Formats: sequence, structure tokens, C-alpha cells
Amino acid sequence: MKRSSFLKSAAIAGAGAAAAGSGLSLLEPAAEAFASPARKATSLSGLRMVTIVKTVNSDYWQIVLAAAKKAAKDYGVQGLKYTGADAESNIAGQVNLLENAITQKPDFIVFSPTDKTALDATIAKAFNAGIKVILIDSAATTTKYQSFLSTDNHAGGMACADALAASIKAKTGSASGPVAYATFQSNVGSLGQRDQGFLDGLKKYPGLKLVAHKDAGGDQTTKAVSIAADTITANPNLVGYFADNLYTLVGAVTAFGEKHVNNKKVSLVGFDSNTQLVNDLAAGTVDGLLLQDPYMMGYGGVGYGILSALGVKTPVFLDTGATVATKANMNSPLIKGLLLPLGKPGRMLGL
Repeated sequence: MKRSSFLKSAAIAGAGAAAAGSGLSLLEPAAEAFASPARKATSLSGLRMVTIVKTVNSDYWQIVLAAAKKAAKDYGVQGLKYTGADAESNIAGQVNLLENAITQKPDFIVFSPTDKTALDATIAKAFNAGIKVILIDSAATTTKYQSFLSTDNHAGGMACADALAASIKAKTGSASGPVAYATFQSNVGSLGQRDQGFLDGLKKYPGLKLVAHKDAGGDQTTKAVSIAADTITANPNLVGYFADNLYTLVGAVTAFGEKHVNNKKVSLVGFDSNTQLVNDLAAGTVDGLLLQDPYMMGYGGVGYGILSALGVKTPVFLDTGATVATKANMNSPLIKGLLLPLGKPGRMLGL
């Protein structure tokens, strides 16, 4: 049964479920979960939703919003607003957006908190108002939500440590030498998990010694460049660098170029991709990109929101997947679909 048909059937019959385990089974029926009889007559066209991401000024979040819009169109629900703050560091802006969404009384909100604790009270306010809350990408410490769709960021960080070690060994002959990493912003659930995963992954490679950790403080402009440049200057024998998000990775690429770092001797790995980074991967100026699935988060977040609004019990957590792209595998169909998800809308979702 097609997913759209399933959801429409659930709206009429009040039955259905979301199976955990993979994106491919995102909206497939499962015997153990049934919609509330109170929702039997609900029409999907009557459901109203709001999607709020960390910032609208990011390729990554534009993918999430595009996927959410596509899902709303596919299933015929009303998308009241697709929005985000002007910067990922603008916590107050996110609080205001979420407060405004609550006043619109939607059936569900798809939301990515930019701070793991600062949004808790407002998330709980939405939940307690009877609005179904679907978190995506980054965790909050409250439990007042229906489902959370995200990368396993700790595993992703460990995968980056493996990729960095493999690249260093390929370039220098052994996985040894000084390495450093950059954090985009403190107290962000997803980033903290990535960083811890990276540190845990480094433990497998005793020859790699961590010599620096810098924080960009949420700056989306020049700070990521300056902290990478400072790290390079202070550690002339550096063999590897890890960046935990798009901004710190793009900043590192810029700093490596400005400092004339020899890419045949120093490896660079980080999270996410854009057109520039895809080109850098092909050119060998970046050695690994940890690819998340923002399309799955946006589309799946709406799907889970619909099911929750219909009274269907959904999994508390869905791992949306993570894959490391390298120059060697970047032309495979799977990696291409993740590198440029808007070039292949609905990859793995049967659209």
C-alpha cells in the first residue's frame, strides 16, 4: 500500500502505525499500534501543522523545509508556516517562533531545538496544550514530545574518527600524530554527541593525540575560519582536523587554503555537505563528509506528526541514518542521493 493511501485509510478507519527501524518503513502499518477511535472521522485536509528549524539561512535546513513542504503536499495537510531563526545561535528567536506557533493551535509541530535545554519549557507548553510535538535533528532534555527523528550523532562522530584515522594512515603511513577538532556551538544536543563520539572514536587510535579543541560560539561568518587558522598556526605538525558541522567545516576549508596547508599530508573530515564541499571532496581538499539525511527528517517529521495527530502511537526515536562520503565512493547512487538530496527529491521515500 502506498504511504499516502495508508494515511488516508488511517484518517477514515482510525488505524495504523509507524514501524521503527528504517526510513523505508517510516509509515508502514504495524499490528501493535492502532489509532484512537476518536479520530476515525478525521480528514487529513483538516490537519494543520507548523515546521520550525534552527535557521532559514542554511542549505541543510532549506532541505528540511523543502521535505516538510513536499510531505504536506503529498498528504494534503495544511502547512501554516515553515520557518526558523535568522541564526542557529538565536535561541530567543526560536522561543518566539515556537510561542507564536502555539497560538496558532496547530495539530502538530515539527521542531528542531537549537539548544538542548533552553527550549524545554516552550516545548512542554506546546505538548501540554495538546499539540503533538515531533522533534528532529537535535535533542531536548524534556520528554514532552511524541517522537524524535535524528542522526545517531554519537555514532556519526565515531565514524568521523574512523574516517580521519584512515585518511591520515593513507597519507602518512600510520594513524598517528596531532589532531584537533572544532565545535560550532556549546550546549547543542546533536553537536555534543558528535564531539563525544569523535573523542570516543579516537580511543581506538592511540597514535593520534588530541592537541586542540576550539568553539566557534555559534558564529556563522568568520569565527570558524579564525579558530581553524589559530589551530594550524599553533600546531605546525597537525595531521588531522575534525569539524562538527557545516559552518566549522567550510571555515576549516577556507583556513586550510589561506594557510597553504598541504592536503597530501593533513586530513580534514566533518559533518554535512553543500555544493562547495562536494567539489572539495572531489578535489581532495576534504577527505570525508558525514552525510545525514535532512530530507528524511523533514519528510518523516511531517509523517510522524500526521500519525500522532491521528492518535497513532509512534516510536519515540528514529535513527535517520548517517554515511561517510569519500572521494572513492562519492559517485555511488546512494552517496549521490545524500550529497545532493534536492537533486533527487524523496530519495528512499518512494516519491
